[in-house]
Amino acid sequence: MTKKISGTLRTKDNVTLAYEHRKRGFPEVVVVCPGFFNSKKNRWMRETVEILNESYDTVIFDFRGHGESSGRFTWSAKEHYDVESVLDYAHSCGYKAVGILGYSLGAAASINAVSRTQNVKSMILISGPFSFWQINYHFWEPAMLSDLKDNIECDWEGKGARVDNVFIPKPKPVTQIKYIKHTPIFFIHGTRDWIIKDYHSQKLYEAAPGRKRIEIISEGLHAERMVQQDTARMRKLFLDWFAATLDGGGDKNMTEGRGTTARYAR
Repeated sequence: MTKKISGTLRTKDNVTLAYEHRKRGFPEVVVVCPGFFNSKKNRWMRETVEILNESYDTVIFDFRGHGESSGRFTWSAKEHYDVESVLDYAHSCGYKAVGILGYSLGAAASINAVSRTQNVKSMILISGPFSFWQINYHFWEPAMLSDLKDNIECDWEGKGARVDNVFIPKPKPVTQIKYIKHTPIFFIHGTRDWIIKDYHSQKLYEAAPGRKRIEIISEGLHAERMVQQDTARMRKLFLDWFAATLDGGGDKNMTEGRGTTARYAR
């Protein structure tokens, strides 16, 4: 049986964060960090939680400026405070281990947070940028229209953001990740990502000093859209990685090297 707990947390800079904690009695928990323009109500965020809840408790939250949280989104300048607050909450619940799954700018915030806290046992980072200022935004590519179609089909549920000044100084994930030495990291990226090209994850992978793996998915879209494209494949990637690194019961060979999946049908 799943017990759902909804509540709010306060960040060190006084922003109120809305979260949902799903308890199923597992000894490990995974914190899900959505990307920009997505709240915890987005359907692919909900699907991610459902996948993870097969083997782990989960905590998902709205970043500042999103959903039911207060404040304005600062484009990865201060969002690490949000992640730190949620990690503090997860640890306060007495779990044996805490993991993170972060999408896009949620992946960037995760890197920036864990480089400071060093309190996460395993990470999955999907479509994360190595630097905010190097994000691509190739809006002319067909994959952008695919994202637009998905947003229209779900009637923009779980979409939207209130934003702050884009020029606030930001930490660079490619610099911060060098401080994460003891947390295994799995990088996942799609080759059809029109927002953040796959070389971003490749640069992060090269900069990460600890145990790591990278999977470049041929024809994969941006971030959570890959869950829509091939739910079964992403489920296996998520659960196999966390089985090997979060609860320690999986294949240790999963935690090293590079991989490329089969091409998706267009």
